[in-house]
Amino acid sequence: MTHCRSRLAPDVPAAMLTRRQTIRMLGAASLLMVGGAGCHGASPTPPATPEFTPEEVSALNALADAVIPPDADPGGAALGAVAYIERLLTAFDGGASAIFANGPFSGRAPFPAPSGVASSSCPPDAFTSWVELDRVNAVAWQLNVLGSSAVPGGAPNESLLGTVVGIRAQVHQGLAAAIAQNPVPLDQLSPADLAVAFGALDVDFQSLLIDLVTEAAFAAPEYGGNPDGAGWRFCHFEGDSQPLGYSQWNGTAYVERPDSPLSTPNPGADPAPFTADVVNLLDLVAGVLGGTVAT
Repeated sequence: MTHCRSRLAPDVPAAMLTRRQTIRMLGAASLLMVGGAGCHGASPTPPATPEFTPEEVSALNALADAVIPPDADPGGAALGAVAYIERLLTAFDGGASAIFANGPFSGRAPFPAPSGVASSSCPPDAFTSWVELDRVNAVAWQLNVLGSSAVPGGAPNESLLGTVVGIRAQVHQGLAAAIAQNPVPLDQLSPADLAVAFGALDVDFQSLLIDLVTEAAFAAPEYGGNPDGAGWRFCHFEGDSQPLGYSQWNGTAYVERPDSPLSTPNPGADPAPFTADVVNLLDLVAGVLGGTVAT
């Protein structure tokens, strides 16, 4: 559940690539902690301690849809933003830290058969338990999520850098400001007015929301978001493939999966071919970096 911040260069024309197209392009590439589709992994369960008031839930769902607007595909709210953020903010409420899902297998992918196809046998879902953090990581994550007040003695460099405001406080303070700034409830605003309201938020809170909502959409479902892999389907990501993998050793040679071969393109048409705008953007980036453009 790390927080990755990546932005387009400010001088890239906004019309070239929408936020939604960017998510489609980059979503699967940023998934380093994932689960997948195939067998039956566990469905997310809500945290034991509710974190948000009904008013905060409505506001957070609306802002999640400002980050990933719904259209033919689900938006940020339907992709589980509230449940994911609530699980993160309450990760230390039960004593043991619910930060990193265990493994190695989620139970969504089956064991391979010698022929390279999926067998009918699946491993148990180990993603539903949590890795025990060592002392250093436990303190670091408590500072990150809960802030200085959660750690005896405060942050290590508090005397020089000041107190650490945790994600929990940042989210609640940001939601309170968003609710106060808008006389009409955020969930009753039109998409255009919601975009304006989102743009009026504190820049740091905007950045935090973008991080959290995209994490919710594309992280493994055990973290609370991405219900039933909906976020993965949105960006055409297959999910975690182990223990099936993509090729198996049959005793004499590696056998590729017929549905996802490694040496040739996958069967069937490209589910989301690049538009001309996306190709232009990639050409621009390649040219700036000194590479060869496609056209």
